[in-house]
Amino acid sequence: MSTGSAAPKLGPRELFRNRTFLLFQARGTLSNVSYTLYVGTILWLTYRLSGGIFLSGVVIGVQTLVFTLTFLISPLVDRLYDKRWVFVLCYPVQTALALVLALTYAGGVLTIPILVAIVVLLSVLWDFTEAADETTTRLLFGKDNLFVISGLGTAIGGGVNIAMYFAGGVAIALFGVVGGSYLLAALLAVATVVAIPLSIPTPNIVRQTWWSGFREGWAHFRGEQGRPLRHLSPQQFVVGFFVTAPTLLMTLYVGRFFAASQATYAGLYVAYLLGGLIMGLLLGRLNPRGYIGPVVMGAIFVMGVALLGAEVAVASLSLSLVVWFAVGATNTARVQATWTYVQGRFEPTVLARVTMNVFLFTGVASATGAVVIGALSTLWDSAMLTDLVSLGFFGAAALGLALPETRALAF
Repeated sequence: MSTGSAAPKLGPRELFRNRTFLLFQARGTLSNVSYTLYVGTILWLTYRLSGGIFLSGVVIGVQTLVFTLTFLISPLVDRLYDKRWVFVLCYPVQTALALVLALTYAGGVLTIPILVAIVVLLSVLWDFTEAADETTTRLLFGKDNLFVISGLGTAIGGGVNIAMYFAGGVAIALFGVVGGSYLLAALLAVATVVAIPLSIPTPNIVRQTWWSGFREGWAHFRGEQGRPLRHLSPQQFVVGFFVTAPTLLMTLYVGRFFAASQATYAGLYVAYLLGGLIMGLLLGRLNPRGYIGPVVMGAIFVMGVALLGAEVAVASLSLSLVVWFAVGATNTARVQATWTYVQGRFEPTVLARVTMNVFLFTGVASATGAVVIGALSTLWDSAMLTDLVSLGFFGAAALGLALPETRALAF
């Protein structure tokens, strides 16, 4: 099925019988869970190596900086007729790198330079898969089904996601970095198998040089039609500075208030992921394509409020689980609504370029913010750091409301 821009609206019955949707859902679930497990594993690994989150901030900053280079890769991905090959070629290499991470840590030979090298290589490969991923839903199912596909996919995969998140939590809780890395390798290996039969053709590809394709991607930021992107980009830059902070703060809180308990870290991280899963279901049900702007700005504001609650919640593990569930839910609302807008607004043949060009603003700020917040954690107490991050989210929401095009995002 290749629907591009014009596609019939699909109902659950049609999708349940659709082989393409089932393969699409399986690959996407495995990919998403593997990445979230990877982030949790890396955050805990860096904390265990250093006893703080400064190294975590540096490593996440390096990773995010590499992610920003996707805007250079996206012209190549847009020109690829069958996006399946991005996944089939990248996942096996990532599987091997995850095994290297597990074996070097278990053998006591993992050093910070080796860790950074593994993170960089994994991130480069994720550059390719992320660029391809941003086009997949639109190519296969059309723009009218974006929120529906997302919501139904979350519903179908909800039980699987929950099981995998808990499996990841248990793996980290019982076996730490080694368990998380082995599970990551297994998920990516299965994702490779699922991706092989999933054809993702791109219609109406124009053969052009890399430079021509690069310029075409940025051309969508110019003129009257480019105003939404010109308003969205600075707002994404501001919010991007703070987007890595929640999981960094979670790691810091576990270290300072919960005796660096591996099990507690796993529990809070799973609560964070489950919040995102439930929010994905809700967005699919609401299908807010006509009022994406308020959803994004509201989510950013509420995330700032939830983080303030995290300061108080350290007195109770139960309260902390609730707070981090809320943080995960609001973060997913922000991310999913923002990028679904871009997927719905632009044609599949330029989608990877436009998406990754917007992410350039988010990514540069995110890389900087991760390092700065990690450094400040060595000087400030957790309350001061949390207050700064919350104020940053409040400011990003206010900026979004002040810019007419971001306030009115819709497709």
